[in-house]
Amino acid sequence: MTSAALLILAGFVGAFLNTVASSGSAVTLPILIAVGVEPVVANASNRVPIVIGCAIAAWRFHRAGHLLWRDGIRFAVPAVLGAILGALLASMIGDANTTALVTIAVAFAFVLLLANPARWLAADRTVQPPNRGPLIMLLMGLVGAWAGLIAVDSGAYALAVLVLVAHFAIREANGIKVVALGAAALVSVLVFWDRGEIDWHIASLLAVGSVAGALLGARLALGPHAAKWVFRLLLLVLVIEAVRLVFTLSAQAALPGLHG
Repeated sequence: MTSAALLILAGFVGAFLNTVASSGSAVTLPILIAVGVEPVVANASNRVPIVIGCAIAAWRFHRAGHLLWRDGIRFAVPAVLGAILGALLASMIGDANTTALVTIAVAFAFVLLLANPARWLAADRTVQPPNRGPLIMLLMGLVGAWAGLIAVDSGAYALAVLVLVAHFAIREANGIKVVALGAAALVSVLVFWDRGEIDWHIASLLAVGSVAGALLGARLALGPHAAKWVFRLLLLVLVIEAVRLVFTLSAQAALPGLHG
């Protein structure tokens, strides 16, 4: 019962972060592994609540009039294609390589966030027409590939592409993000399901919490000063990820000494 409650709470927090900003997987994946789920199964099962949370968030953005469906579907196409490749590669990388990739991803996300904080904080509105060209399609394909591979920080990358490069306002960018990454996560679920790597009991517990988390996250993301909340939460989750990585790398470095 304790593990079930913990997983439901993890699903809630993960979906909240994924809807408002990013990095919900930075919460759910460590908890899954902590309760004894194998990393490969945890990575696969974690995609189910992402799909549910994105679907709930998309519905809320649609009802509020901030979901540009044409753009969401347009950018979902390269994201899905990238996710297929990423999901196929996911089981081929070991835990050490996963940690290295996440470390690089967190560092790069910090660069994207702190290189131009003024643009993030002013993203409640935009004066430039959105860019929907080939560069944005390519970048969303790369984001989808990362989402299919590990998923951590994929929301931050999607928002960076849509806000900093494509010049969408933050609410519209968040709406497009949940459609594109939700579609990418759905494709990943199908790939992992076919390989028998999803624990549906665990995935369903996470999904229960993700419904409430996505509803609350959408409410905050659609509210006043949404850009400030997105920036603050992105910064907070990246700091938490960085601290967790420091402890992880320190523990790994200490293991040879213990065995010696």
